[in-house]
Amino acid sequence: MNYAAVRAVSLHSLNRQRANIVLSNLLIDSRVMTPEEVSSQERLFDWDGVLRWRGSLPFAKATVGVPLLSLLKTLAPAHIVTGAMRDGDLILKRLVEIYSQEDFLVWYDSPKRMAYIVLKDQAAAKAQLKAWALALWGAHRFGKQYATGANTENLLQLLEVTLRDISNQWGDSVERMRAAGWDVDIANLETSSGSRIHVTAESLGAISRKKQ
Repeated sequence: MNYAAVRAVSLHSLNRQRANIVLSNLLIDSRVMTPEEVSSQERLFDWDGVLRWRGSLPFAKATVGVPLLSLLKTLAPAHIVTGAMRDGDLILKRLVEIYSQEDFLVWYDSPKRMAYIVLKDQAAAKAQLKAWALALWGAHRFGKQYATGANTENLLQLLEVTLRDISNQWGDSVERMRAAGWDVDIANLETSSGSRIHVTAESLGAISRKKQ
């Protein structure tokens, strides 16, 4: 095996730790760090899925490739008698609307400090990176704005605004990361093979019926 070549690919791809470093600096002051700059800040070992803001202590976690049914269970606990998830269904529909132009869904479970990223069936590397950026910045903003807690509508609005802020600069951000030496076409944020979903009205209805 050519270990030098493998190391070179790894250093220029954005895994979770490097994505945290690059994206938090990009989002806060529009600066794109190079692979060489990031390597000096990398930890040899880091907890899987942790979110760090510009080298901070972990403040949340994120998981990529979450099954849609698992997300629905997270959105609202099952009704004690029927097992129905009526509130969860409503939140899921809102998420589908918010992310209608994206290849992913992102939800932040504030009590658990966990961001869940559901990938649609066409989600490529850049979509996964954008979803991670949303999870990172959304969780960071939540901690700043709602330190004492927030309701579901607050959270949905925060995710929608954060998505809009990222989308307004995303095309330029991707090209700047590429110019800085990052291979943004390598999907390196999933540490294991995750699920993909095909979002339609029929598929959402089938998920809801499955839990009743």
